[in-house]
Amino acid sequence: IPFLLQWSLRVSSLPLSLSPSLPPSLFLSLPLSPPSLPLSGSHSQIAVPGEISRNRPQTPSTRSPDNMASGVTVNEEVIRVFNDMKVRKSSSSDEVKKRKKAVLFCLSEDKKKIIVEEGKQILVGDIGESVEDPYACFVKLLPLNDCRYGLYDATYETKESKKEDLVFVFWAPEGAPLKSKMIYASSKDAIKKKFTGIKHEWQVNGLDDIQDRTTLADKLGGNVVVSLEGRPL
Repeated sequence: IPFLLQWSLRVSSLPLSLSPSLPPSLFLSLPLSPPSLPLSGSHSQIAVPGEISRNRPQTPSTRSPDNMASGVTVNEEVIRVFNDMKVRKSSSSDEVKKRKKAVLFCLSEDKKKIIVEEGKQILVGDIGESVEDPYACFVKLLPLNDCRYGLYDATYETKESKKEDLVFVFWAPEGAPLKSKMIYASSKDAIKKKFTGIKHEWQVNGLDDIQDRTTLADKLGGNVVVSLEGRPL
């Protein structure tokens, strides 16, 4: 406060007009405003534009990897379909025919849930009747310009035995919209966590990769696989 009083008296005693005997630089060198000084006994500071106070604690970012997720949930029907395809239990021939050989999952219209896509499935009973090659039929189910998740129940032979394994497919073609790629990619973990015990995951970005069944064979067992869906490799 004494300093501010001295500054005020100093300014008020100045001549109203420039005197020839006093150089103009003297007046230009005088401060036009008092310096910003903290008041005695106070920890507050006068903020300087363009600067961040060193004494002000910076709030850390509250964003975490979990906040970056899409927030999409998985419909209960998706889990039920997976469990039906995963569990191998003795069933009648009619029940076996109703089992799904392949199925696609998509986002709901409001982009908040992963659901079973209507009409995008292959039943075991279809094979040999309306479906000659189940793998080729599965490839045709995939949209050319959008992303999808899929489950494919692969039947294959190695040099030692015949096997069946579920494959989780993440289809993200190059022609899909960027927004669709982003939301499907960020939601993938949500559906994967529901598919407990699945051994094979396959991300495919184009028809050339998925049409070549040897690429799937490599995922299933590499060079030991000799046939896929009854077709030699």
